[in-house]
Amino acid sequence: MTALGIAGLVLPLPLSSAAASPPGPHRSPSFKSPSFKSPDLKSPDFKRGVVFTGDRAVLGRSFGKPRAAAGDHVIKLDLIDRSGRAPGTAEAPRVYIWPLDGGDPTGADIVGGHGEEKIPTGDYAMYGYVKTHETGGETSMTLVYLPKVHVDGTTSVVLDARAAKPIRASVDRAGARANNTAVLVSQKLGNAEQPTAMDLSGKNLYITPVPRGLGVTFHVQSVLTRGGAVTGSPYVFNLASSAEGIPSDPGVHARERDLAAVRTRHNSEGGPGCAAAHALVDFGIGVQVGLASSPGALPVTRSEYFSPGVAWGLREAVSTADCAFTDFDVSYRDERFPRAGSYSRQWNNAPFGPAGGVLDLSREGDVTFEAQMAAAVDVPVSWESLRGDSMLRDAEGTLVGVSAVPGEGTSWPSPAPGKHTLTVDAERAVPWSDLSTRQHVVWDLDIKGNEVIKLPAVRYRTSLDDANRARPGSRQEVSLVPEGLPAGTRPVFSVSYDDGTTWRRVPVSASGTASFTNPSSGHVSLRTQVPGVLDQTVIHAYGVR
Repeated sequence: MTALGIAGLVLPLPLSSAAASPPGPHRSPSFKSPSFKSPDLKSPDFKRGVVFTGDRAVLGRSFGKPRAAAGDHVIKLDLIDRSGRAPGTAEAPRVYIWPLDGGDPTGADIVGGHGEEKIPTGDYAMYGYVKTHETGGETSMTLVYLPKVHVDGTTSVVLDARAAKPIRASVDRAGARANNTAVLVSQKLGNAEQPTAMDLSGKNLYITPVPRGLGVTFHVQSVLTRGGAVTGSPYVFNLASSAEGIPSDPGVHARERDLAAVRTRHNSEGGPGCAAAHALVDFGIGVQVGLASSPGALPVTRSEYFSPGVAWGLREAVSTADCAFTDFDVSYRDERFPRAGSYSRQWNNAPFGPAGGVLDLSREGDVTFEAQMAAAVDVPVSWESLRGDSMLRDAEGTLVGVSAVPGEGTSWPSPAPGKHTLTVDAERAVPWSDLSTRQHVVWDLDIKGNEVIKLPAVRYRTSLDDANRARPGSRQEVSLVPEGLPAGTRPVFSVSYDDGTTWRRVPVSASGTASFTNPSSGHVSLRTQVPGVLDQTVIHAYGVR
């Protein structure tokens, strides 16, 4: 399961965006301590290598002991490891029991390879994870999966890891080795397919085959790098597949020519940094596993290969140069490469700024606000390092709702109909970046009632090098990409070379582009205004060198 923390500050700036005049200088922030947790974007641990995300009800499912009832039957459970011996309690502590009619799953404790439990008459899927200490000092993990066990009296069940087959992953490139593999098993229970076995990942994995026709599906994904390296490989293969039943040769195998070959540029953000990535697969069962492969020191360009036709959820974190990942920011994108062939992608490409959000007034007395405050033109970014606040005010300037989180507000009171301004101020200061150090966004709203208001934004696309820098004195063309703006509006666009102290307007063409000359050094800040609608400022949008 994943977790994201964001803390807040206050950055006071002008409240009204009605006028189109350039803004004055930004003032110093004052800090506050509250934090916000969002469970759906990233994991705080990019070194361990595996993350789970998806349906919270599934991820948090309890496998407690069944409640005994009259007429229940004893099941006697015996586990055997791959060497033919009963495993120790630590090597196989539990057997999981799923009613095939879709009822709640339960479990049985295993001690020294043996256990007993009482369950009602019925058909069940049962499985257990069994560790085996192999010759040579390695430890293997085996998933012993029984798709259908009928219980109508005292029943003995043997889960034998000796019947398991190795899970292998391979590509036809010399030197490519799996650094991690993960398996999910799902089964039709009642009227729905549900993920059952979810905790099988690593390198020395085995699984017992299951024939087709029993409602079981085998899902596997693997990350392969040069020599199996976790960090710094010049290429990475992200492979995934599903199969009906559990094959007698379980795993995933691919030829390079059958994959999507993605030339991927991982930019730095102006300071020394390190990147770590997760690739998650959506198999359509409500749960995804993320496997890690770190690009390492930034900037770097590498070849990344993906199984085509698969729904990939890609996440990349940027941290300090020592790759500690105690503090970091993360970007995320969903990709589905439709076919084999060549593609190109970028990560961490500036300018970073606001994206459209939502002010939800539909629940009386429980107004919520959410807006992305650190997006590239095509990649959402979640910055744990943002500090700031969000404020909703009426036409008289009276505060209606406030949050110590930039781009987030919950449980605000419902505003009266009329004119309002929604303001977000944010600041960040991290050693791996000198970009988007301050942001100020104001939306002008005409609130009518309990509606859901979609908030517009303007994103920016421009050409920069792999450190998000432009050449001194060069001509810079910036494309303004509107998001939810009223039809026919033409934004007022300004640039600053002194961190927002002074601004210079730049004409915007009918196609939405603006062109200007970069300074000899420093940073370029951007401001876009749509009078009566939107006013957004990004200080240090990109650097010049």
